[in-house]
Amino acid sequence: MKQQFKLRARLCAMFAVCLSAVCGFVACSEDDGPAEEEQFLKEDIQVNEPEGGFTAQVDQLFRVTVESAYNEGVAYRWTLDGEEVSASKDLEYMFPEAGTYELTLTATMGSVSYTYPFTVSVSYGGEVAPPDEGATAYITQVFDFMPAVGQFTNQLPAYTEGDTRETMNQKVLSAIGNNNRGMISLGGFGGYVVVGFDHTIENREGLRDFRVLANAFYSAANPNENAPEGGSCEPGVIMVAFDANGDGMPNDNEWYEIAGSAHEDPTAEPWYDMAVAAGNDVNLYRDYRITYYRPETEPEGAADEYIRWEDNQGNSGYKAKNSFHRQSYFPQWYEGDALTFTGTRLPQNGIDESGQGNYYVLYKFRYGYADNEVNTGDEAAIDIDWAVNSKGQKVHLPGVDFIKIYCGVNQENGWVGECSTEITGVEDLHVLGEEIPTRE
Repeated sequence: MKQQFKLRARLCAMFAVCLSAVCGFVACSEDDGPAEEEQFLKEDIQVNEPEGGFTAQVDQLFRVTVESAYNEGVAYRWTLDGEEVSASKDLEYMFPEAGTYELTLTATMGSVSYTYPFTVSVSYGGEVAPPDEGATAYITQVFDFMPAVGQFTNQLPAYTEGDTRETMNQKVLSAIGNNNRGMISLGGFGGYVVVGFDHTIENREGLRDFRVLANAFYSAANPNENAPEGGSCEPGVIMVAFDANGDGMPNDNEWYEIAGSAHEDPTAEPWYDMAVAAGNDVNLYRDYRITYYRPETEPEGAADEYIRWEDNQGNSGYKAKNSFHRQSYFPQWYEGDALTFTGTRLPQNGIDESGQGNYYVLYKFRYGYADNEVNTGDEAAIDIDWAVNSKGQKVHLPGVDFIKIYCGVNQENGWVGECSTEITGVEDLHVLGEEIPTRE
């Protein structure tokens, strides 16, 4: 759409009317015209919008030029999604993330105001260079690892007294980097790992781009014979980042979340009605926050009320300690007494199919998550084009340099314990020469 507002030609003149009376008296009158703000019309402002609308690139200067019939007397206000970003006549702005933005110019003279709305589509420019010869398909860097509370925390990988965040990162790299196929546990909701590669994983149209390796498996003897696929599916939410500024680090403003099936529609999961009947919390919370509190003492054996937690949905409770894992479930290299995580919390997918607390099945989400599908299944593979921004809008990234995975479910499953995402690796499908079509 192209909006153009024509400049009005302004013609001002003074008219004198002289009336001759019989007595020869001449009377003259003068009309000063309306106040200037009453002459201010919407078409006095002209903004040329390109065919197809405004487009911009992340972290590149975006300019909009305004033509006005007035050199002074007009106040300008630019808003982006309702937030003021400039009070200048012409706009100069750099968008920090990709997405679709509602841009509005408001021009005011006196008590008269007009608004001019536009849409700006922001994306990343450029192309991804092919990997150097000898590039590996696997993780080569671990930037951060912080598991939440869990029965495998301090075991996968093993914590040794004196370990720091840096030494634990190195242990994680030794476990899951370079195709070592070891295993790490992210613990309960929010626990995460951030990894990198020796090249940018290319986003190829129509194909899935990388696979997250984990230890999901299907139930061998589900008492519910008509149940959908499930067993031990402990979904982790995946985030991706493109190194737009080339500094080799995953910066906060570069992250985008892979929108899996529950992001799209939780009610479409094949086990949704079963979970409702079981009393699960099947809501998806996009701004979920949970805090775990370090226990004052460590119980010698199993304990139902072990580590206290609270969330921002008004819920609270305890993480249990079982008899199989007797180490501390609170990350020992973390120095604080309270550990808080935020993110998208997925519907609770664990159901006690025995009805007696002895056979729990954690059901598979349709697609888009880590540790949710067996490694040989197509749904263990991810399309970068499933990435969305903080507003839930799809974005197109040329590729990704960093991947973050965090446990997406907050749920205890009886003797099985908490839902905790485990990871064994990440691999670039294009370097491996695998072609897996994306979902329709």
